[in-house]
Amino acid sequence: MARYLVVGNMAYESKQDMKIFFSHPEAEFLHTGPGRDVNGVQKRTARQILADARRGEYDLIIAGNSRFPGFNPRKGWLRNLANLAGKYFQHPHLLVSASRPYAGISTRLAGLDCECCQVIDNQRFRDLEQSVCYFKRDLPQNPCNAFLYTHPKTENSGNVLCTKPFSRWVPKLRPISLGIADAEAAKLAGMNAPKITDVFFAGDVSRRPNRLAGLPQLEQLKAEGFSIDISTQRLPYAEFIQRCAQAYLVWSPEGLGWDCYRHYEVGAAGSVPLMQSPPIYGHVPFRDGENAVYYYVEDNHLAVRVRQALQDRARLVEMGQAARRHVLKYHTHLALSRYVIAETQRTLREGERTGNPK
Repeated sequence: MARYLVVGNMAYESKQDMKIFFSHPEAEFLHTGPGRDVNGVQKRTARQILADARRGEYDLIIAGNSRFPGFNPRKGWLRNLANLAGKYFQHPHLLVSASRPYAGISTRLAGLDCECCQVIDNQRFRDLEQSVCYFKRDLPQNPCNAFLYTHPKTENSGNVLCTKPFSRWVPKLRPISLGIADAEAAKLAGMNAPKITDVFFAGDVSRRPNRLAGLPQLEQLKAEGFSIDISTQRLPYAEFIQRCAQAYLVWSPEGLGWDCYRHYEVGAAGSVPLMQSPPIYGHVPFRDGENAVYYYVEDNHLAVRVRQALQDRARLVEMGQAARRHVLKYHTHLALSRYVIAETQRTLREGERTGNPK
């Protein structure tokens, strides 16, 4: 049986790049960085795990963000020293732990970056250098833009491919989605709620210009007689999902990043996600008119697309079922973890054929 080592910080429930591997039967976990392993996924000591890694007993190492406090070249020396001192004071065990425990180990590496920012943090550059593939959530459609302003020579994307090491790193970039936990996807897929609402939205709109621009359009649709269900207050999760499942369309605007959990929750619940046209290079994205409805942010195109879609509600029911199948096939955590492994292995085989193994 294959063995995969997943390394990263398991201390922050909402900030775990490696959580997509939690359901993978062949994955073992090594917790690094500040805090404690809140999920209890590391089953052996770090010494035992690293000994296996040095013996080459893992087929692949997947490196998530350790959140280890390192030097940030975008900040001044005083700011860096203050940040580092604060981290070490809060977590003194970091003084003797390693930020990159897989450094110097010959096993191939896959980088995993689920941060909402489209630009790759400089602190992940060492992982990127060692990686065969680097999987980035919210990867820009022009992957060169993932390095903008990370270096004095990358103030525009035209310089990226002319500057090392960025020219070497761009081909390593791969898209990935946040996806949805397998158990939650299965639970939502079992829902069969009757459709009683045309459009549903629940979410915070404060300091969110794209949401503030779309909300009046939904209010106008409501005034025209459409059944529009809006809540700008946080709902209990069970109620949120129930109201999603009861809607033909669920507005899923950009949050901190374009890719968000709501897209996949809506699809798994059997409704059609209503999303702004994606600015990113997506991993097996939803398709407009097949399992999603997209709109442009300009003018009142959100309302235009809603009116068009609601002319055929029977078709929207079919699209909701297609969205569910799409999520279950491509965007569960298990499906995403298998994609990371398969794509890295495919890239390795391709490199061996061309004489460029990395």
